Amino acid sequence: MIVLDKNEKALEIIALTKKIMHLFRQSMEKEMRTIDFTESQGLVVRTLAHYGDMKVSDISKRLDLSNSTVSGIIERLVKKGVVERKRSEEDRRIVMISLTEEHRRDFKLHFDLLKKKMESVMTIGTEKDIDFILTALKKLKAILEEAQKYEKEGEKECLN
Repeated sequence: MIVLDKNEKALEIIALTKKIMHLFRQSMEKEMRTIDFTESQGLVVRTLAHYGDMKVSDISKRLDLSNSTVSGIIERLVKKGVVERKRSEEDRRIVMISLTEEHRRDFKLHFDLLKKKMESVMTIGTEKDIDFILTALKKLKAILEEAQKYEKEGEKECLN
């Protein structure tokens, strides 16, 4: 067994994360092509199907995308008749994005099938394997968030 130093481990984590994201993206793109959507459109639709009507800024935060990116995606979905813009009754300045009724039913069925497919993929690993992966991913996320905090603090110190 080869022992890696911290730098080599960091590079391996980056490479593995990139490969995992590539595999997820490939699977997602394949599924989205079956319903004539891009991956990004599918994410917006899934978010609306799961959370209901939302403002563009809320969708952006949920998906960690810029407001302008989400606005462009929504514009294409409006043209396809998948989503619609609705003005809030309480505050006419607020525009809510919602799935059209027809597509709400269709996408719920589609995403339920996608969820079942993902669940069947997860049966390949044992319960212990899945728990270990989840724990490790949560730990990696915490480490990266901590590193970002230190970076921001370092930037503040440089400005002072």
